[in-house]
Amino acid sequence: MSLFNGYAMAFSVEGLSLRILIFSGKKIVSWYSIPLNPNFVKDGLVTAPQDVGRVMAEVIQEKGVPRSGVLAALPSTGAASQVLTLPKVKGAGMEDVVVREVKRVMPGAADVDYIYWQPMANGVTSKQKQSVYALAVPRNNVINMVETCRNAGLKLKGMELRPFALARAVGCKNGIIVHGEVDTVEIVIVDKSFPSLFRTIPVKDVSPSPEAAWQHLIRELPFTIDYYNRSHHDSGITAETPIYLSGGLALDPEMAPRLAQASGRNVARVEPPPGCPENFPLEQYSVNVGLMLKGKW
Repeated sequence: MSLFNGYAMAFSVEGLSLRILIFSGKKIVSWYSIPLNPNFVKDGLVTAPQDVGRVMAEVIQEKGVPRSGVLAALPSTGAASQVLTLPKVKGAGMEDVVVREVKRVMPGAADVDYIYWQPMANGVTSKQKQSVYALAVPRNNVINMVETCRNAGLKLKGMELRPFALARAVGCKNGIIVHGEVDTVEIVIVDKSFPSLFRTIPVKDVSPSPEAAWQHLIRELPFTIDYYNRSHHDSGITAETPIYLSGGLALDPEMAPRLAQASGRNVARVEPPPGCPENFPLEQYSVNVGLMLKGKW
């Protein structure tokens, strides 16, 4: 029998662990971190949905966590996004226009990925033109997560890429989010309150560790910021733009000052949501909190 009737669950697979957040409305009720066999996960992605689903089923049985209203986060591994300026088309015809343009500017995406898109209210808009945000997500990433939930006996309500959940949890206008785990580092550049660029960097060391993840982060972070500013002439990312650190690396109290010294930037703390329990490890569960805070699924 579930001890959480009327509650919901947000989960993610991160740092070779399963992280579960139980909530009601926007109130955090409980949280769990369950280690996973490294053979079940690669580059932050579930590769053995039957095995991970079995682990989740055991947790559900033991903890009595909800089986319905489940929210899941996917890392951005293999995903790509693009802001497209397209001829304005009425009705269902816009779908065809978007897919054709995605094929042109993101080769192969329309054949192997799921394509999601939506008009941008703050983009180019005229009688002839419309700005559209297009997102391509590898099909296997989505299918494996759906299969994980099915094997666990869960009813999946919604799924979101991790950068969007992180941006919502941080809630900044301009910022650089570094989500560091022992097996992957995810960098999200939030510009004008929107996750404009995201990268997942696998930690390819034989034995993943916080130090190996740190080395990957400090090598790739300056390149990522520089690339973004060179390719976005209206960028709001400056030398004063802070870094927000989350994930397993943030549990090390030395990591934030170390990152500040290496990057020359202020490392700001993510503000907890209203009513957050005092002992809640927010940095470790930022992704789950971002899922919880989404208003509509």
